[in-house]
Amino acid sequence: MRKYINQHMLRGAIALCFLGLVLSSCEDYFDVSPKSQIPTDDLFSSETGFFDQLTGVYSQMASSKLYGQEMTFGLAEVLSQNYDMDASNTYRYAAEYNYDNSGVKSRIDGVWVGSYNCIANLNVMLDYYNTVDSTIFKENHYNLYRGEALGLRGFLHFELLKAFSPSPASNSQAMAIPYVTAYEPAITSQKTVDETIDLVIEDLTDALSYLKSDSLYTGSDRFSFSSARRYYFNYYAAKQILARAYLWKGDLDKAAEVAEEIIVDYEDENNTPVVWTHFTELQGRPSTQINRIFERELTFRLDIPNMEDLVDPFFTEEAGSNSFYLTEEKLDLIFEKTRNGLGNDFRSLYGIEYDGEHQYPWKYHQYGSYDDIMPVIRKSEIYYIAAEAEKTINPTRSIELLNIVRSYRNITDDNVLPETLTSEEIQQEIFKEYRKEFLGEGQLFFYYKRLNLSTVEGAPVGANDAVYVWPMPDNEIEFGGR
Repeated sequence: MRKYINQHMLRGAIALCFLGLVLSSCEDYFDVSPKSQIPTDDLFSSETGFFDQLTGVYSQMASSKLYGQEMTFGLAEVLSQNYDMDASNTYRYAAEYNYDNSGVKSRIDGVWVGSYNCIANLNVMLDYYNTVDSTIFKENHYNLYRGEALGLRGFLHFELLKAFSPSPASNSQAMAIPYVTAYEPAITSQKTVDETIDLVIEDLTDALSYLKSDSLYTGSDRFSFSSARRYYFNYYAAKQILARAYLWKGDLDKAAEVAEEIIVDYEDENNTPVVWTHFTELQGRPSTQINRIFERELTFRLDIPNMEDLVDPFFTEEAGSNSFYLTEEKLDLIFEKTRNGLGNDFRSLYGIEYDGEHQYPWKYHQYGSYDDIMPVIRKSEIYYIAAEAEKTINPTRSIELLNIVRSYRNITDDNVLPETLTSEEIQQEIFKEYRKEFLGEGQLFFYYKRLNLSTVEGAPVGANDAVYVWPMPDNEIEFGGR
């Protein structure tokens, strides 16, 4: 009675799953037995089936192959050279950009396979939207789930584009990753980088049209500390990634326009959907109660079950040669601690801790209400996007936006950025903020890549597409890829 969908060597969707739920290539993926054994027609005959399908995608995104590790504090962060590590560290070859190493290749392939499996699951669900009776959904959930699925499809393709294709600043006409919008046994042809980013923008724009019913946007589900909608790909997550996509494309006018629209909502004192972290959540608290990840500011985050099992093998003394630690020199490079006043930056005061003889990024050592939370999209990023997009046409506004974020990080008084900064100086301050704000979150490497910078600070080699473009899996190349 079960429908199985055979595995196909699809362009951009290898090792596909049956029912769009259980991955043949990942045993620990979402298992909702006996729902995982329901025929697809029956599965999507009720709202519960659509919800379960989305839950499966979030579960896979939370795996160590994706945002539970490799696309956050693991591979993506190692490539940014933010960590110090021993020569025998298991990520040593990744830090050297040796993408031919079997261990590095396995991590990269895991990102590709895991991401496209998520996309396949989303496409199964979206295909059923073409035939489903909307009356099976309660309240606004027909639009909500559809918006989430479209937004996630755009987000995941964008993440793959960022990793596996040249940036527009390097070669906008290069062939990019396949943009898969249907679940079928066929090869999806590649388009150029420019064409692919336009498809990302199209999915995100469509998602926003459905997510206008999101309670985080309408204000019906906002409350003082958090909203459950921030565990889902909500309206503001989609809109913030849209602004990020425009910035990646180089369309500064649209990036600024979308970013400023979000900031208007974020700065609404009476009804902001995502609030700034208050200093009382940091200062004068026991170590187990410190809000080290600035939880209230997370526009989108994932729940990572037993997160300490992923974190402790890298961010503790017991990790030994595999630990990611920070020397005093590296800490000063990142946080400018020797500059007067900058040593009080909340990000270093509460985000870095000694464990034995080394200091470690400590934001993921969480307790209580902050336990098992992985940041994916932060409120602060939209201020950086707007600041970068407006640095030439409105430098005063750019500096104002940077100072807003810095003020919530305890960088005030003598360290307020002056209005006299040039466009180049503003960009340098934005770079410094990315390095501080997203330490351990996998963002900085893609900052270097987006601007096609010739140097990654601390890297053993110069930066170019040999460093910036991750190789597709070998069997994808065999079927017609780069």
